[in-house]
This record gives sequence, C-alpha cells and structure tokens, in this order.
Amino acid sequence: MANGNSTLQDMKVEFNDMSVPSDYETQSVTGQLGDLYVDDKMRRMIVDLQRHWLTDYHQSREKALVDLTEKLHEEFRIDQEKCKQDLMDQFKVELDATKAELEQKHNESLQQEINKLIEKQGKELAAAKKKQWCWQCDKEAMYHCCWNTAYCSVPCQQGHWTQHRKFCRRKKGNMGAPGPQPKPHSTMDMME
Repeated sequence: MANGNSTLQDMKVEFNDMSVPSDYETQSVTGQLGDLYVDDKMRRMIVDLQRHWLTDYHQSREKALVDLTEKLHEEFRIDQEKCKQDLMDQFKVELDATKAELEQKHNESLQQEINKLIEKQGKELAAAKKKQWCWQCDKEAMYHCCWNTAYCSVPCQQGHWTQHRKFCRRKKGNMGAPGPQPKPHSTMDMME
C-alpha cells in the first residue's frame, strides 16, 4: 500500500503546470515505475480524475478572479463615491462660508450707504426747512407776502391772489388804520 501511494504521488502533475498530461507523459510515468504495473483502466481513471481536478481548478480560479475583480471594482466605486461626497460636502461648507461672508460684507456696505443717505437727507431737509417755498408751484420762493405765504415769481403771486386775499395778514393788519384801503400787493410790495 505504501508502494501504491508513492506511485500515485509520482503520477501527480503539479498544479503550477497548467497543461493536462498527454498519453506520452503517462507512459513515461509508468515506465519510470519499473516493476509496478498499473492497469490501463486505472491509469485512464487517474488521468481523467487529474483532468477533472485541473478543469475544476481552472474554473474555480477563473471564478475567484472574476469575483475578486468585481469586488475590487465595487470597492473602488464606493471609495470614489465617498471621495466625491466628501468633496461635495467640503465644497458646500466652503460655499456656505463664502456666501455668509459676502452677505455680511454686503449688509455692512448697505448699512454704510443707508447711514450716508440718512445723513445727506437730514442735511438737505434741514436746509430745505430754512427756505420758504412758493405757495402756488412749490419752487423756492423769492418774494414774501405774509408770515407764511411766499412766491417764486409775480405770475404765481397774481395767480394765487384770489385765494390768498381772504387770509392775507398784511391786508388785515392795515384794515383798522385810517387812510385808503390797501390794494392787492404789487411787485414793489413783494420786493420789500
């Protein structure tokens, strides 16, 4: 039996050698065994078994390589998507920070502009309050009639006189005085 085991070991072909033994190789193996006789049927069965094992080995190896390739490809795809997601998250954080900074700068510049406009409007309003305005057309007045009535031109004063004469303080102030009744204000009165 020990002899039979060594014969089988001698007949094995290493798996590193991917070729299937030919009949010549099988005959040389039996020729090396010398006195030991191996039946043809047994020899064919061993060769078939060896071919079967080699075929299984090649198929298993192919399947393992395909599985490994698919697994590596899937891991690469997952890593690539993770990197992409990390970059997108980082970009979003940077974009949000930049947006917040720009909004803050914009709000500060708007506030400065608002403050400048408020100050300018205050100065213009103060200057406008010091002036008198034409009762008829709202332009700046040059001619003053009463304490609250002024005109920009003679045509405006004459156009408004029909309404103003009822309330004119100059006219009312002169009514109690002896002498002639006052006339409507002339150009000369307005220049006083």
